Amino acid sequence: MPFRFTLIAAFACAACSSAPPRELPPPELPQRAGVDPLVAARAEGVEFRGVGEGFVLEIMREDVIRLTQTASGETLTFAKPEPQLPRWNGSIYATTAGTHELYVAIRNDRPCERADRAVYPIRVEIRLDDRVFTGCGRGF
Repeated sequence: MPFRFTLIAAFACAACSSAPPRELPPPELPQRAGVDPLVAARAEGVEFRGVGEGFVLEIMREDVIRLTQTASGETLTFAKPEPQLPRWNGSIYATTAGTHELYVAIRNDRPCERADRAVYPIRVEIRLDDRVFTGCGRGF
């Protein structure tokens, strides 16, 4: 009988003396984002993304608008002003960076159909200097 108590006491002391399991640190951004582009965009701080023939527009939460011209691969960064609220449902951003002028009209009142027949609820109209682009977009 004393042997059993000694054995039980030894197991209890061994359980008490072992260190608690170490908690793993939170995952870094690439691990958390994984391969899902929507999760990655949200984690990066993208508030709105518009895509069309020749451009990718990203309006960030932190006062930045990025416009990538897909033909040349050039990325232009603009300061994000307060949006103008037009009579129609949407937002207008007008900003400049160096020699470039950017005008973005996000129209929530006009659906946008892409070439692959996918329909998005938001149409994006962009004027960069003297060039005009149209495309579809979505908020994050």
